[in-house]
Amino acid sequence: MSDNPIEKLIRDFQDSITRGTYGGIYALDEPGLERVMECQADACVRAYVDLYEIPADLDLDAFLEKMKMGGSSKVEIRRDGNTIFFEELHGGQCVCPLVTREVIPLEPKLCRCAVHWLRKLFERHVRGPVRVELVDSAALGNQSCVFRIEIDDPSPPLG
Repeated sequence: MSDNPIEKLIRDFQDSITRGTYGGIYALDEPGLERVMECQADACVRAYVDLYEIPADLDLDAFLEKMKMGGSSKVEIRRDGNTIFFEELHGGQCVCPLVTREVIPLEPKLCRCAVHWLRKLFERHVRGPVRVELVDSAALGNQSCVFRIEIDDPSPPLG
């Protein structure tokens, strides 16, 4: 972040708007909340794969290796056929940039974004479909965020 006081004022203003927007987002009914979290996850995936240089043409095994080595937290991945256990080890802290920058508070509802985020990341590397289940998370008091991922067809996506 810049030391420029004008840029800080603008960032604080943007953060205030985002914080207020999340008050409304968290009040949405289930279908509305799911849609917003899915859209947010889509934007986050696009930024994430650019930031961590994750090419779309990786097969599932190469993608899993890449996820172990880079990213916003240490990840333990265990694969049992088409089931993958994905554990983000981050000491009870959420790694969502909106939470780490204290723009919004950590809420279990935000974990829906993480579920969509993982599904969308995996869908880039398999034919699918992909189902993601939140097993535990920092928002629920755990030290790690744990997901179970089920993939029907782990073959690389068609052209």
